[in-house]
Amino acid sequence: MQLESIAVNVRTRTAWEAIDLGFAMVRTWWSSIYTPLVILLLGIIASLWLVMPSQYYWVSLLILWWLKPLYHRLILHIISHRMFGEHLSWSTALKQLPELMRHTGLVSELTWRRFSLSRGFKLPIWQLERLRGNARTQRQRLLLGYVHTATIWLNIAMFCFQIILLLSFFALIWLFVPEYYATDFFYQLLSNQLVGIGDYFKIISITGFVLVVAFMEPYYIAASFALYINRRSQLEAWDIELDFRQMAERLEKKQSSPPLNTLLVLAMSTVLISTLLTQPTVADETTIERPIIVEQLAPQRLPATESSRIIKEVMQHDNLRQETNVKRWRFFTPPDAPNQERPAWLRTLADLIASVVSMGLWVLLAIALIALYVTRKSWLPFLVRTSDEVETFKPDILFGMDIREESLPENIVAEANALWQQGKAREALSLLYRCALARLVNQESLALEPSHTEGDILQLSQGVLSTVRQHYLAQLTQHWTQIAYAHQTPSDEAMMQLLNRWEADFIGHTPPQEQAP
Repeated sequence: MQLESIAVNVRTRTAWEAIDLGFAMVRTWWSSIYTPLVILLLGIIASLWLVMPSQYYWVSLLILWWLKPLYHRLILHIISHRMFGEHLSWSTALKQLPELMRHTGLVSELTWRRFSLSRGFKLPIWQLERLRGNARTQRQRLLLGYVHTATIWLNIAMFCFQIILLLSFFALIWLFVPEYYATDFFYQLLSNQLVGIGDYFKIISITGFVLVVAFMEPYYIAASFALYINRRSQLEAWDIELDFRQMAERLEKKQSSPPLNTLLVLAMSTVLISTLLTQPTVADETTIERPIIVEQLAPQRLPATESSRIIKEVMQHDNLRQETNVKRWRFFTPPDAPNQERPAWLRTLADLIASVVSMGLWVLLAIALIALYVTRKSWLPFLVRTSDEVETFKPDILFGMDIREESLPENIVAEANALWQQGKAREALSLLYRCALARLVNQESLALEPSHTEGDILQLSQGVLSTVRQHYLAQLTQHWTQIAYAHQTPSDEAMMQLLNRWEADFIGHTPPQEQAP
């Protein structure tokens, strides 16, 4: 690792300053990070699009979310190289992706470590240091140290930001939903009643999710990596090492400077010394007191092997052991207050009160859960909409046709046959199709919307009608659409078949399992 080529200002930072540094990395190197990430996401989406059926698009969202550790490895690979001055093209970064998938603990992060809240901070230990087993565990424990809390809160904050952006995206889409869809839009979407628009909405949902993931994940990984770098610089004194290296470079340049510069410096020094010697002295009038510097050196030089022992002895001094980890509540004593020992009875009383309060909180939580369960009938309907409460929308007009029962003739077949014999083919088919729609809406309680097309109605009726009735409705729909949109009149044989089979195939037909014994 070439510290002298590092592209950021290495200094000791707090955890939150390190997170801000990670955000600045993304803003500076955004083109190098987002280009390969978007290409990778588009490849995964295209694969899911070809493999996944349309009714299982929600599985695609789950897969894209579950594969976040894969995106993290690509992002960290790019940022770590840019950190040390190496620019990777998008093609080079993607070519190295198989190597990152094999030797960076990807399998474990896709399984039992998937829900670790400090996964982003531990990733550099897997991917950059390539540590395994006990060595990796000890390294994680050392590096996490005092930044474990910041790492967890960073993960939680990023998750909240993603939820906010997703909800904002869906709220934006909701503004473009027509008013006649808005009443029961999400209920109809979940129950697959939105035949045409449902698939498009699922595609839009996947697009919004991918945009949010592609935008937010680089910030999470860059901030976690900055925390990792900051922690290493604290433990390994990177800033001091960089200062020493810069000092060494300056000395090398000074030694390799031409003799003319050295002569010039000597001449100026000579002139300055001669000027000082010619000044009048006032030593007789004023006595100059100089500080006495005493070097604290041991009488004999110890070998380097004794350094560890000496350091441990020095660290045992009371002035160097003022930090303690407190993991329980205790009384706070102001720094300027005298350090007085609390009486034993007071400490016992405080522990008793703490135990009672803790137990009381658990009892209140149990009571609240029991109360919620007992009163579930009063608040559960606000969250879950039961089928009894669903009011089926019954339109009066579809395709400009009046489908109210009172507007239909009593003898449908005779009326349609009379229109056909008069040469009014369009009116005859319109009457049959209008009566079929009225039957679906009123008798079969099929939820139809004014925006549904003939094809949508056929798809929605598949789970309601029997095979024979569905076949008759398909033939009727075909002849109706041909005469309505292509002006193609059906043959007399086809029309007579529709009229003769109306009662038997559509009105009076009952599936075998529904017939009375």
